[in-house]
Amino acid sequence: MMCSSFSVDSLPDLTGRVYIVTGGNAGIGYETVYGLASKGAAVYLCARSESKATTAITSLREKLQNPSAPIHYLHMDNMDLSTVVAATNTFLSKESTLHGLILNAGIMCTPWEESTDGYESHWQTNYLSHYLLSYLLLPTIQSTALNCEPGVVRIVELTSAAWQMAKGPGIWFDQIALPKHEPYDRYCQSKLANVLHIRELQKKVGPKAGDPVKGEIWVASVHPGLVETGLSANFATTSVLGRTLLRMGMGAPPDKGALGSLFAAASNDFKRDWSGGYMVPTAKKGWTWRWANDKDLQEKLWKWTEDQMRWKGFLSSSIRL
Repeated sequence: MMCSSFSVDSLPDLTGRVYIVTGGNAGIGYETVYGLASKGAAVYLCARSESKATTAITSLREKLQNPSAPIHYLHMDNMDLSTVVAATNTFLSKESTLHGLILNAGIMCTPWEESTDGYESHWQTNYLSHYLLSYLLLPTIQSTALNCEPGVVRIVELTSAAWQMAKGPGIWFDQIALPKHEPYDRYCQSKLANVLHIRELQKKVGPKAGDPVKGEIWVASVHPGLVETGLSANFATTSVLGRTLLRMGMGAPPDKGALGSLFAAASNDFKRDWSGGYMVPTAKKGWTWRWANDKDLQEKLWKWTEDQMRWKGFLSSSIRL
């Protein structure tokens, strides 16, 4: 089923709701912040550069024609997990509710780089940081859901159709950095991890069979399609296919690329039984197979990640989902 007529104007009034968008200073993230704020939501824009975030917020307020629009900067560098913890603490010092978490930030086909935490850059930027952020914020998200009608509170994680191209076992736990592989292989593995993460969140906190109940959280992974952003520029640099597609004008502008995120995060037309699913452009439920449907793999990934975050000291023993 496709909601082909969906647009930002289709969103309901979001006044009183609070959202977080990672990577919100540019591209799809910027347009996602705009869409939510245009409907009255308070939005926390996560970015690693304060100057770029401030410029984006000024631009957004001008676009909204509202110099006091409640758009706030939240410092977070996905390549430094300590900033994820700090961002969580800063947010919780200001807000007691969170209606939507949009895990948008990402990189694609960048050169080899290792984070300050010792993880390969695609793996940490696209997946690990978002796992940690959602884990730390989940108690607040759950308490918010208990005081809202079912379906109001949601978690959306951007992925890519590239998850289908992940090699070997899907997730290479014995060599998670894929040091001998190409950048695209590392990207594909991280995008598969995004889909599996949402699958496991659906199992843990998503709606169950039966009637809707307060406290349930709707979740979705979203493939935005090929979008003309800084991300696609890297793809074009390293891939003949990417270069060809963009040259042919097949990349969508960022405002169109953000529609899938906005639909999954806040539209009244997003269906309860779509929770846990994989969305494709635009506002359409996609199909998954192979590793993306492997329940053992999603459980193994969750446990591996949780153990890593505890070992690194980012999760206390008192917190367990």
